Amino acid sequence: MTDADFRLLFESAPGLYLALRPDAPRYTIVAVSDAYARATMTRREDILGRGLFDVFPDNPDDPHATGVSNLSASLGRVLASGASDTMAVQKYDVRRPAEQGGGFDERWWSPVNSPVFAADGSLSYLMHRVEDVTEFVRVQRRGTEYAELTAQLRGRTESMAAEILLRAQELQQVNEQLRGANAEISRLYDKTRELDRLKTQLFANVSHELRTPLTLILGPVRRLMSIEPKDGALRHDLEVIERNARTLMRHVDDLLDVARLEEAKAAPAYAHTDVSALARMVSAHFDSVAQELGIRWRVELPQALPAQVDPQMLQRVLFNLVSNAFKFTPAGSQVRLSLRQDGDRLVFEVADGGPGIPAEARESVFERFRQLHGGAERRHGGTGLGLAIAREFVQLHGGSIAIDDAPEGGALFRVELPARAAAGDASAAAAPRAADEAERDAAVVDALRERAVPAPPAPGDDDGRLPLVLIVEDNADMSAFIRSSLAGICRTAAARDGAEGLAQALALRPALVLTDIMMPGMSGAQLLHELRAQPGFDSLPVVVLSARADDEMRIELLRDGAQDYLVKPFASEELRTRVGTQLARAQTMAALRRSEEYWRELFTQASDGILIGDAQCRLVEANAAACALLGRSRAEVLASRMPDLVVPAEAAALSQLPADLAAGRPVRCEWRLQRGDGSAVSVDAVAKLLSDGRCMALLRDATERRRREQAAQAAAEELERRVDQRTEELRRLVAELEAAESRERRQIARDLHDDLGQLIAAARIRLGVLCQDERADVRSAALDIAGLVEQADLSTRSLAAQLAPAVLYELGLLPALEWLAEEIAQRFGMRVELCDDGAAKPISQEVRTVVYRAVRELLINAAKHARVDRVQVSLERHDGWLSVHVSDGGVGFDSSAPRSAAGKGVGLVSVRERLSYVGGSFDIRSIPGDGTAASLRVPLEEDQGTAALPPIR
Repeated sequence: MTDADFRLLFESAPGLYLALRPDAPRYTIVAVSDAYARATMTRREDILGRGLFDVFPDNPDDPHATGVSNLSASLGRVLASGASDTMAVQKYDVRRPAEQGGGFDERWWSPVNSPVFAADGSLSYLMHRVEDVTEFVRVQRRGTEYAELTAQLRGRTESMAAEILLRAQELQQVNEQLRGANAEISRLYDKTRELDRLKTQLFANVSHELRTPLTLILGPVRRLMSIEPKDGALRHDLEVIERNARTLMRHVDDLLDVARLEEAKAAPAYAHTDVSALARMVSAHFDSVAQELGIRWRVELPQALPAQVDPQMLQRVLFNLVSNAFKFTPAGSQVRLSLRQDGDRLVFEVADGGPGIPAEARESVFERFRQLHGGAERRHGGTGLGLAIAREFVQLHGGSIAIDDAPEGGALFRVELPARAAAGDASAAAAPRAADEAERDAAVVDALRERAVPAPPAPGDDDGRLPLVLIVEDNADMSAFIRSSLAGICRTAAARDGAEGLAQALALRPALVLTDIMMPGMSGAQLLHELRAQPGFDSLPVVVLSARADDEMRIELLRDGAQDYLVKPFASEELRTRVGTQLARAQTMAALRRSEEYWRELFTQASDGILIGDAQCRLVEANAAACALLGRSRAEVLASRMPDLVVPAEAAALSQLPADLAAGRPVRCEWRLQRGDGSAVSVDAVAKLLSDGRCMALLRDATERRRREQAAQAAAEELERRVDQRTEELRRLVAELEAAESRERRQIARDLHDDLGQLIAAARIRLGVLCQDERADVRSAALDIAGLVEQADLSTRSLAAQLAPAVLYELGLLPALEWLAEEIAQRFGMRVELCDDGAAKPISQEVRTVVYRAVRELLINAAKHARVDRVQVSLERHDGWLSVHVSDGGVGFDSSAPRSAAGKGVGLVSVRERLSYVGGSFDIRSIPGDGTAASLRVPLEEDQGTAALPPIR
């Protein structure tokens, strides 16, 4: 299940939502959607945590206001019934912010109040959802004067009703999703706790079950070793068994300790202890190891330092820290163990000269199973539990452990412990050390000694007839076991890591490479990749050994070129069989390659060019036809790679050829080959992967086909040129139609203003007499008609201005835009902020009209759809162009989504087309929830005395 940010979803929902606590009569606001905050002219940070009616009181200037009482009654019904309550349309005025003049703004709402229940069925929240129907109510009050406007409003009313129903259904679905998500989170949390408990129990069970067979292994092995067998090989095998059994026992003990710590069953057994002597005993384990590894081992301990601690836990902490320091410190560097008393606390420091620990990883290294470098190329083994156990033992003592940079150049671990236990917690003397703890310490030291074991020597020329197998394995015991298992079927050479294995493979050219996956420095997977990149090693058999039974890794390695994958532990007979099979297969393939002469004649006489390359596309074969196409000798062709033979412009595309062929599909394409004389020839090529891993390309001269295609292309280009020419003619005709339309608009506007305006003026004069009539009924009717005549006069002037505003043609673009800003503010209640850089912007009357109509279309769109109370319009001159930018911070829209002809996209298309007629351009960018920004550019006329011109003409 993907995690979802439900808070972000709620706040970004397009509907108007408010979440309330059911703490009647306060109804504290706990969440608000962005749309609700915009609609009510509030800010989220100002209203969260406040009471509903404190934020939204009744309008004190409206004595008939009932918004608070009606909403309070509806919320009360939801509390009482536990069911949603739909209210009738309410008049509930909204307080304007002080920066907008204060007071109250008349608003009408369609509210729905719904309960939100918790998982246990209790009422947690109340969801208050509203739909702003103010404009709808105002339209109904005002009435309609034109049938077309009535139809539009009716359609919008129906759309709004459908939208209200849709939003109610969406809110119900969101509520159901929220309830389902909460239930799923609770279930997953319980499941996680159960899995943690089962994991801890599994660790404890596995640890206990493994200790018994390990004891039965170690006991007989030590008994056999005490007999001191004369057979050196047998004693060596017994030592290997004992050493690896102790290592396994150490890992089992770590898991058991983790289980005990998880179940809180581990507690310090305090005793009076000389911690200096205890630290000295721990340091003694590493004296010989330091000499073998070439590490300077420095111990700074006081003569004696009594304290009350758990000696077994403290010894385990010190042993883990010191062994960790030795593990990561290179030869020639220093490891230090020091102890001092600081007041009532003990301070241990373990410092090393290793690579150190980055600051950002100093906390994560104490997490269980976490290793700083835990990939396949990690330099050191382990379970990643040592530091985690050390920290938890320290914390059980009430102490702390921290990591810093060491003066020696690596990491510094500082452990601080109380020198005294809590009252009554310390026994008289320390308990004797358990035998299994000594076993564990010995296993740690043995693992460190493996770093000092030299790599096995290269094999002698005992039997040159046997194939040579290179074994790449970092564990010395495993390497020796593999070599002994393969004795008799091959000669062997050994390497300790991937880098050494690569060097030996290049020097010895073995018949087969047997490599582990997880090795220091270069992993087995990296070794495989490097081998396949070397010339002549593409068919070298590689068998991979791994302790991970991972099908995905096995498939990936086989795809990368490994011939086999063997999971540890394995039987020596299985190893011998698989290696023998791969050696036999390699010999068979070599024999097949030596017997390829039977098809050589066919290859040579083929009429089509044939090129054969290795896995890296290095050419190994070329027939006469291919050489003729390339105009090169066979030696010149074979000295190249396939990408080298194509023209430089297409070489990059051909570099993907190996990857395409590895997918197992033939590659069909056209190549342009670079001939020896510098000319180019087009060929149809088919490339495919051969069964032996090589690739083959069949080439056929495509010169004639290209000639025909070029002729067809030329015809298509000529047709496109004619289409462009006809399109330009159509654009010119449309521009003429645009000019004619503009003239017609001005004529209609002039007729409305002059003729109808004069009639209305005459009617107003005559009605003025009737308005003074002594008869009350005549005077009242005259006043009503005078009001209608006044509205008709305003509508006539507005319609005339919309058709062709006189200010545009008489004063210029900027005054016209200022008039338009006032018109938009009166019509839609949206403020237009106009900004002009003051530079002269000479444009023609035609361009001025197109720009004005484009800005008007954008402002009307913003007023209808952006849901904002202000829009910015800026004009500036730049490099001979007039740029106009219109931007809002509204809801935006998905500019990549297609729009129907009935949507707002038609107007924007018209804007773009009209601007193109006058040589201009138009660009609009919008992000849902982040607003819309539109830019248009038109060319300016050449300046002629621009200093005397107004800013825009």
